[in-house]
Amino acid sequence: MEITATQFSEALVAGFACGFVVSIPVGPVNLAVINQALRRGFSRAFLVGLGAACAETIYATALLAGHSSILDKPMIRDALRVVAVVVIAVIALRSLLLKPKPLEASEATAEKVDERWHHPRAFLLGFLLTISNLMLVVLWATLSAVLFAREWVQAAAADRAACSAGVLLGCSLWFFMLAWFVSRAHRRINPRTLLLLTRACGVVLLVFAALLAYKLFAP
Repeated sequence: MEITATQFSEALVAGFACGFVVSIPVGPVNLAVINQALRRGFSRAFLVGLGAACAETIYATALLAGHSSILDKPMIRDALRVVAVVVIAVIALRSLLLKPKPLEASEATAEKVDERWHHPRAFLLGFLLTISNLMLVVLWATLSAVLFAREWVQAAAADRAACSAGVLLGCSLWFFMLAWFVSRAHRRINPRTLLLLTRACGVVLLVFAALLAYKLFAP
């Protein structure tokens, strides 16, 4: 089945809008991006967001293709939930135990951090935080149904691929904006305030981890 340029554009725009909007709500990923932007600068924060965007795109692509069987596999579901609890708890504890010294870096050091793009652990952090969130399966199953029902996305593989590409672009744009603005703003905040903001992110992340753990082990 061939698709027209208009259909392709509609699928791309629809995916872009969905990806951008679903990335906005405050949660572990956005807090992790803010945390990294405050502590490490733009590049590290954006790579966390880019990892999250890639994981989000995987879910979107799978659900657009009609594959939601992951929900029917208890072992995979529980394993992902455990990963989520561990990763979020580690980030939270590291933020709470942060010492003032790292935040008192010179402007030259901050610029150096901004220029370093090779941070695979930052990418993996964002990826794990997102891929372990099984609520995204439900979310993208719902969004996929709406997109097909409204005929914004056609059944053709090329149309669905365009939608997935749009999701990646939309998610990436949001995290780029978030990382950029927070990393630029943090240079105008004194070190003590930065430390308090970072620890506040840690407290919120610890609450997220506790809630996930409760849902995992509650009878």
